[in-house]
Amino acid sequence: MSPLAGARQPVDARAADREGRRQVSEQGRRLLGDVLRARRALGHDVPDPGPPDGPLPLEDADDVRRWFAEHRDDVVAAIRLADDVAVELLAHVWRALPADADRRWPLELYDCAAPLAAALPTSRPLAAAFRAGAEALRARGSLRPAAALGMRELAVWRLLDDPEPLADALDALAATYRAQGRLHRVIGCADEVLELRIRAGDPHAVARALTHLGSLMVEVGRLDTALNYLTRADKAFEDGPPSPDRGRAQVLLGRALWLSGDEGAARRRLRRVLPGLADEDARAARELLDLPAGSTPEQGHE
Repeated sequence: MSPLAGARQPVDARAADREGRRQVSEQGRRLLGDVLRARRALGHDVPDPGPPDGPLPLEDADDVRRWFAEHRDDVVAAIRLADDVAVELLAHVWRALPADADRRWPLELYDCAAPLAAALPTSRPLAAAFRAGAEALRARGSLRPAAALGMRELAVWRLLDDPEPLADALDALAATYRAQGRLHRVIGCADEVLELRIRAGDPHAVARALTHLGSLMVEVGRLDTALNYLTRADKAFEDGPPSPDRGRAQVLLGRALWLSGDEGAARRRLRRVLPGLADEDARAARELLDLPAGSTPEQGHE
């Protein structure tokens, strides 16, 4: 063999690898078009990718199920390229995935998360894809992997130091924790949202976050803490412009007072604020006031 032939082999291997990736990427674009057509067939409001490259129709839910039955390996290979098309494909696949799809679909899509997160740690579209995956998994009752994807989404927004999407991601993760019955984790998410709002210096957002935390404390029976949060929320609303959100904090504060054993103070407060409450809050206040003396309200949750 010529010495030059041996020297050419690594170059040829790299060229072959590039060509292989290019082909998979092109296939990923075709698959993305198919998935967009699948979502449109399901009634989702997504862009029209135009006519398909091949003869495969995607006109109804049965067509979508057949497509997913035939394309798992190709889709996973395209997603593992970790380019822009891969991330967009992942997000749309999660949203189009049929409820009765082969269980290997969500498992293999979930397994793509770690390498994508390593390759694209600050990708906003990837954060959106993780959210789509968490929602799809939660809907299927796969709560542990749903929570893991929620944490991966949080990691992106924390690296980007973007408080609004981070707060939204915390709320989404809290929904998964609630489905798991992990209320201490729900409270942890709400507490982090409050910290974000305090740092941002938005009094109304702080008041809403305090109200949410207060409602959670009522739910778990930590009534002294609930009274603290809800009193602070009422004060924060008072110091800001008029807001319909204040009514909910006032009713919750009355409920917390009642549950803590001070029914008289609760009734007085609810009667005082009732004239200024909006319809839904007024109904909640009247339901409490209509309870017989000595009754115990439900703790409830949002």
